[in-house]
Amino acid sequence: MPKSPPPSLRARDFFLAGVLAACALLGVVSASGPVWTIAAGVVWLIVAPFTRWRWPLATVVAAVALLAVRAMSPLLTVTDIVVATFAAYLVRRNLRPVLRDVMAAVLVLGDILAISLVSPVLRSMPYDERLPYLAWSVTLLVAAGLFGELRRRTEEAAARELEQALQQQRVELEHAMSEQRTFLAREIHDVVTHSLTVMVAQADGGRYGAPDDKDAALRTIGEVGRESLTQMREVVALLRAPESRPVAPSPASLDFDELVRSSRLGGLDVEYTVTGAAPAQLPLATSLAARRVVQEALTNALRHGDGTATLEVVWRSDALVITVTNPFTNTPTHQQGHGLQGMRERATLIGGSVDAGPSAPQRWTATLRVPYPAHDTRSQE
Repeated sequence: MPKSPPPSLRARDFFLAGVLAACALLGVVSASGPVWTIAAGVVWLIVAPFTRWRWPLATVVAAVALLAVRAMSPLLTVTDIVVATFAAYLVRRNLRPVLRDVMAAVLVLGDILAISLVSPVLRSMPYDERLPYLAWSVTLLVAAGLFGELRRRTEEAAARELEQALQQQRVELEHAMSEQRTFLAREIHDVVTHSLTVMVAQADGGRYGAPDDKDAALRTIGEVGRESLTQMREVVALLRAPESRPVAPSPASLDFDELVRSSRLGGLDVEYTVTGAAPAQLPLATSLAARRVVQEALTNALRHGDGTATLEVVWRSDALVITVTNPFTNTPTHQQGHGLQGMRERATLIGGSVDAGPSAPQRWTATLRVPYPAHDTRSQE
């Protein structure tokens, strides 16, 4: 079913119907004989601006029938010209592709036949005198049809542009939502995995330790648990926020000492070394990404290693290089878990890279490289 006109077009249709009726009434005033067929044309011109949206084919067929009846009249009026012109406009403006071509041909051929063979007034004229009327009539119909074609194509082009803009917005929205989900998944994974690994290690150790060791384990579990709750509240706040938020890390400093301390509390013997000096200013995104990568690497060392690991942080003139190495006793799986995937995603977001895998027999190495401009590497004094 053809679509109804949008509300913004209804006022325009009323104005168009008034203009067409005013022009058509000139034909009624100038008519000297019965005017019922002319009056039918006036009624059609008043109704057609509205019916063309819901019943375009019926509207055009009614106009063709009226013109066929009027072709046998001894007098052609302004009403006939207005009906024929507006019908040609509707054919190219409102009909569907196949129908618009068929009805345009019917309208033009009918006009030629009416002027040449049907109209009593024009048929009595010599052929050379009828030719200007024929040329003028066909030209008027073609011009009206071209105007309708232009209007239709203009609105179709605008509709296509709007659809493309909406599609682009949908793509951007889906991409933003995917980034938000990925960001939250990384945050939850990093917070939960590291904290629970330390807590499980402390709980297992406390079961077999002396009373003092049990107290220390419980204190560690409580401390790590409170820190984890604080970080989880930040993540949950993002989920509960009604407004749209950019994908940005929560505030965190590049504090590897805290990560090393919590890992040691969990039972991992970490050898920590720092070479070079940090730049005067480091982007927040870089700080958080580097912290999370080191946290994941130390967590993996605690879960899959033999209880020892080395953390080496090197501040170069143009890059930060962090290497975490730990022995392992079992053959590592070849499946990519969420942790390694999250490490690589975080590094990519800040323009860095992560290489993780066996570097020697029974040894696993994870290396983070984060380049930064040389002029940003001013050391703190």
